[in-house]
Amino acid sequence: MAQETPDGQQKTEEASGKRLGDARDKGQVAKSHDATSAAMLLFGSWIIYAYGKSLAESLMNFMRFILLEAPFVQITDSSVPHYFLNLILFISGLLLPLLAMLSVIVLAIEISQVGFHFATKKFTEGLNLASVFNPFTGIKRMFFSKNSWVEILKNSGKILMMAIVVYQVLSSKTETILTLMDMPFQNMATFMAGVGFEMVMKVSVVFAVLAAFDYIYQKRKFKEDMKMTKQEVKEETKQQEGDVQMKGRIRNIARQRLRKLMLKRVKEADVIITNPTHYAVAIVYKQGLNTAPVVVAKGVDFLALKIREIATDSNIPIVEDPPLARALYASVEVEQQIPETLFKAVAQVLAYVYKLKRKR
Repeated sequence: MAQETPDGQQKTEEASGKRLGDARDKGQVAKSHDATSAAMLLFGSWIIYAYGKSLAESLMNFMRFILLEAPFVQITDSSVPHYFLNLILFISGLLLPLLAMLSVIVLAIEISQVGFHFATKKFTEGLNLASVFNPFTGIKRMFFSKNSWVEILKNSGKILMMAIVVYQVLSSKTETILTLMDMPFQNMATFMAGVGFEMVMKVSVVFAVLAAFDYIYQKRKFKEDMKMTKQEVKEETKQQEGDVQMKGRIRNIARQRLRKLMLKRVKEADVIITNPTHYAVAIVYKQGLNTAPVVVAKGVDFLALKIREIATDSNIPIVEDPPLARALYASVEVEQQIPETLFKAVAQVLAYVYKLKRKR
């Protein structure tokens, strides 16, 4: 059944790319928190199992060192920080590598679900303080929403499955458990550690299976939550079309301003090279200022006509050279120097123009 908005409209349309992108920027993605928890439990228990023996040995050696050195330790105001720092460094050396490995695993699980993306709008858009500090909003969210009841059922199911696993493991070890009091302490500790590890591993596997189903559920739920009403689709389409039109107007205004600036530069040109009617390119070359001739304006058809009109009004020579005009138009942008391949041809035109000026 399709979801409804507060005003009664049916969400029947698939989410658009823009809606999904906006949701992703706000941190709204299909993600299973159970998958992260299961990964932490599974890999955390494996890490402890793999490195537990060396950790225990290191801890025992440290305790042995403390007990042996205790009679010789002098507690003073200056020695206490030293001993405390050594203790912190020792514990950090034991735990930080394990925490680092676990953090990498959790990060990998998160990225595998949602990819690598910063939810920028999640932090830049302010919180709704009225809803945060309103107790009735929290109570409604906790007890009267569909999501809260789904979470309650999920957590109840996890507790039930965990209880079943614990019961199964303990019942299979009943005979050994009854003889624990007769065991040496080391054997008893080894047995209890093995039982604990077996419980954790089996619970982790169960949680991993539940997390897989939860991820599928979250994907479907997110897809349904992101659906749009027909009215929302119309409004988004209208907004996007308006944005496109606005961007088009901005580009047109920018082009017109650049064109006006370019046409003003025509009055500074030394020569206009034309096709003669379709192309027009304005060239300027000031000895000592330019290392090579520069194209200050160019255009085709109507714009070429405007360049020729300004040149005529400003008494700037117009030279017809169709191949050169086309080559300059195609290879040189406005306010750029001409390439070396056209130096000779342009130099000949400029020499011709300077010769005409001298005759005048």
